[in-house]
Amino acid sequence: MRRRVHNVFMTEIASDRSPANTILRLVAAGTVTSRAQAARLTGMARSTIGLHVDQMLRDDVLAENDEPQGARGRPAKELTVGRGAGYVVDVIFDRTETSVAISDASAAVVDSKTIDILLSQDPEAVLEQVFATGDTLLAEHGLEVDDVRQVIASVPAPIDFQKGVTAHRSIMAGWEGIQIAKILGDHFGAPALMDNDANLMALGAATTLHEDELPLVHLQLSTGIGAGLITADSKIHRGADGSAGDIGHLRIDRQSEVACQCGKRGCIGAYASLHAVMAQLGIEEGTGVDPRAARKTLTQLVRRSDPATLAALRDAAVHLGYLTAILVDMFNPRTIVLGGPMVELSDDVLSTVRGVVYQEALSVATRRLVISPSRLGNKAALVGAARMGADELLDASLRGGRPASRADA
Repeated sequence: MRRRVHNVFMTEIASDRSPANTILRLVAAGTVTSRAQAARLTGMARSTIGLHVDQMLRDDVLAENDEPQGARGRPAKELTVGRGAGYVVDVIFDRTETSVAISDASAAVVDSKTIDILLSQDPEAVLEQVFATGDTLLAEHGLEVDDVRQVIASVPAPIDFQKGVTAHRSIMAGWEGIQIAKILGDHFGAPALMDNDANLMALGAATTLHEDELPLVHLQLSTGIGAGLITADSKIHRGADGSAGDIGHLRIDRQSEVACQCGKRGCIGAYASLHAVMAQLGIEEGTGVDPRAARKTLTQLVRRSDPATLAALRDAAVHLGYLTAILVDMFNPRTIVLGGPMVELSDDVLSTVRGVVYQEALSVATRRLVISPSRLGNKAALVGAARMGADELLDASLRGGRPASRADA
């Protein structure tokens, strides 16, 4: 029976993990719900299991509840993750709205709220609304600041993963130099990590797959183009400096006069992004124009089957297909997931990308390749953030402290 990657993340038993950490991860994954199951699955003696479980119960890292009694015998004791393992505040920044959520050590989203605010507005105003929304969510669920042990932020821009800042002055303009991770961490009193949305979407998509469906490439086809890469052992591949997957600014035509949002010319993003499609159709964007209105105009044109619009989308999809074929030959994924508004606009985008990839990529790399739309839609980054946050919580909960913050490194 194939295991879901969700369980692979949680049940990974590395040599440097203690028995207690192993037990906690199995419980958090839902793989183990009793002491007896923990003993069977790990091979540890029941006395060893009992010793560690009892200590985690005292620390409130685990909880043990009575299951409903069956026909015979005493009620079973069900192990769950306790409140002492802490909670995560997840902040998903997007150009047209920002979401704030609370998740727990099992990567379950406790609650979330969406803020109707543009990212192009004053960063201080955006952050103030994030703070107020996060504080409200905590209060509504009876949680205190001390219950928050980790903050995870997702941004639609290249980032410096170690410093927690955006890494390009013209993408997510106005936010350059702002230490987003540190500011969020200071407000919620917890370590904070920030990652590119494509990476977190890939991590979220991976939780819906089985372990034999990795490696994974998640392509986010929106105003820009980004890729998140998940390796066969369920890890985000960030590269040496965290810029792996920033494919939207690969130059495909050095002689081109077509300008990209990054300031260069001839980038794939200037031909195949949502921004490129709207520019080709003369749909106004930019300063002073609400991007939601521009997307609404494009959606209406697609629904009317406007020939020029459908042709522009197909041209973009062909470019995306050639780009994806290169990624397939280079990374050799088992699964490619396409997400973002470009895919949601028209089924032809997905089918065109598929057709080009199977025609252009090496046959050895495509014979078992699956290309599919995102199952999570606009929740993918949140699911990925919750997964990342849970992993940080589980590593920290048995150290008696809080997760380490890379933003403070």
